Amino acid sequence: MSLRYSLVLGVVLSGLAAESGAQTLAELLPRLLSEAVTMPSTVGNVAGNPHEAHFLPSAAQLVAPYALNGAIVSELSTFPTGSSSGGFTYTLEPPGFFPRRSSGNFGPAFAERALTIGKNRFSAGVNYQRVEFDSFQGLDLDDGDILFQLRHNECCPGQTPDGTPPTAPVPTVDANPSFESDLVATTLFLEARTQTVSFFANYGLTNQLDVSVAIPIVSVELDATMESTLDRLGSGANTSIHTFAGVGGDPDHRISTESGSASGIGDILFRAKYNFWPQPGGGLALGLDLRLPTGDEDDLLGTGATQFKASVYYSGDYGKFSPHVNLGYTFSSGGLSESLGTFALGDDVPTPTTGATDAYDTVFRGQDPGVVVPNLEVPDEFNYVVGFVAGVSPRLSLDFDLVGRWLQDVDRFELVPRDFPYRAVNGGPSLVATRQTVDLVERNSDVNLLIGVAGFKLNVAKTLLINAHVIFPLSDSGLSFKVAPVIGIDYAF
Repeated sequence: MSLRYSLVLGVVLSGLAAESGAQTLAELLPRLLSEAVTMPSTVGNVAGNPHEAHFLPSAAQLVAPYALNGAIVSELSTFPTGSSSGGFTYTLEPPGFFPRRSSGNFGPAFAERALTIGKNRFSAGVNYQRVEFDSFQGLDLDDGDILFQLRHNECCPGQTPDGTPPTAPVPTVDANPSFESDLVATTLFLEARTQTVSFFANYGLTNQLDVSVAIPIVSVELDATMESTLDRLGSGANTSIHTFAGVGGDPDHRISTESGSASGIGDILFRAKYNFWPQPGGGLALGLDLRLPTGDEDDLLGTGATQFKASVYYSGDYGKFSPHVNLGYTFSSGGLSESLGTFALGDDVPTPTTGATDAYDTVFRGQDPGVVVPNLEVPDEFNYVVGFVAGVSPRLSLDFDLVGRWLQDVDRFELVPRDFPYRAVNGGPSLVATRQTVDLVERNSDVNLLIGVAGFKLNVAKTLLINAHVIFPLSDSGLSFKVAPVIGIDYAF
């Protein structure tokens, strides 16, 4: 099948391939969090009922779970893909002569060189990469490192955010009951995988100016589990107020699972490259990228942001060794799906006891949702690549790259000890319990992400190249992954 028909088929199939259904992937983790802490009502005459939603993070308490969700997805949706530039480049010297190759190698896979393809030359290709993520900011996604301690929402009017009872008027009941001291320890286990097929094309408008396009078809899979355990600091042995089981079963533990997948067109990239200082092997060139928010941000196929990147490229040939350097800055405008930072009650929430106030109205009505939703703006970033290509033979080149992204003004998380004030009995003294929890420790921080790329390009016939590479993490500052394969083909016309 020709590349042209493959491209058309891929675009058509992407519109039919969405698998996530009515519930989007952006809703998956917030929904799972709500299910993991949802408790059934017990009996109507027990103080504190109904308790369907009382442990969901409220505006006055904890933004970390939602901010963590947004940060993971931001990096998942902007994970680097291969270069759209072709492996064959040509020059016309002197004017009117037949084109000849301008380099003895086939260039890098995840970087740009200053060389252009040549006037009226055209290349096209396709790359496939599969990435399985395993940690975020040093926290293992599947080993129980991501642990949240969720406090009880304040149940009684007039309390200050720390639970202090109102001073006037004097309440007729305890406005700071001991059961509010209970915690729910919730541990996240997450498997996240992406597969990306990128179709690209590159055309030489002049000998010094190229334009290119890259169209990714993205597939995202999420499998998540949350294990919840009640920490009865205030309710003690009394399981009639807080229980995961209702009648029978284990009142103190709950395991909730959610999974979903989606596929479709990702964010389309357009690029222009102008070689303003031609030299053997390249010289210096300017690059302008425009990435459009064509991917569905609700299904994590795109960012929801328009991104513009300005870059400068250097490359040169020194015998069979060809180094290159890329420096650029990406400006972002727009944000991720708001579903990443909001809660939703689980499907299994029972109807509250007859005559009781609905749990949603009791806990959340009147709160400013803008306080709960974290910053979902896609960050600006400084981009840099350093690498080289070695021409082993006329048909084979090896390449290696260090690909860096310096994200601006993002959230940073750590597993830290945190003190939780509590009272063991109504009206009793204030005590303190220390628990480990993942918390938002710094806002507007800079994060440096670094990956390595190594592989080869092999000329198998005429101007047809086979590409095979591996990408691997070199830092644990952001969303890290297991060693991942990248394979592709590239053909110059």
